[in-house]
Amino acid sequence: MKRSSVLCLLAAAVATTASVHVHAYWQWRDANGRMVYSDVPPSGAAARVLRAPGRLAGEYQPVAAANAESANAPVAAPAPARAADKPTDKAADKAAGKAKDAPPPTAEEAFQKRRESRLKAAAEEARKETEAADREARCAQLRNYATGLQQGMRAAVAGPDGSLQHLNSEQRQAELVRTSASLDKNCG
Repeated sequence: MKRSSVLCLLAAAVATTASVHVHAYWQWRDANGRMVYSDVPPSGAAARVLRAPGRLAGEYQPVAAANAESANAPVAAPAPARAADKPTDKAADKAAGKAKDAPPPTAEEAFQKRRESRLKAAAEEARKETEAADREARCAQLRNYATGLQQGMRAAVAGPDGSLQHLNSEQRQAELVRTSASLDKNCG
């Protein structure tokens, strides 16, 4: 009976050790965006680390912070404020009090904040690119319309009742002037 218990404990210890070694690798994206798996940490690419030995991707901490924690290095206390550095008005005192009372952001909170700012910047850039592409498409249509008016192609506009009214030469010239002004203003 004792022998089977010892064997079971030994098997559990081996399984636990094996599972730890299975996850003892580094995972990061290189400069070209390719996923890299290695048992050696990346050199100079610590910001792109997705997984480190003993840490899951969602628990990422910067390598320097993890080394400081593992070495149990004491954190230097901030220098005490001198009387000349202290704010004089009550609003500044309240702001300083709130800053003192609020704990510093954790590594995860700081990561989430940076991630949100990057996502907002990417969304803003995508919105600007879409607006620029739409504007260019509208300008191309307007240029084609102006070219057609210059070449004397038959043109029509919708009347107040919704029916098409073909432009005569004077109306075509007025429409060309209006279209050219719009091109200069919006597509120049």
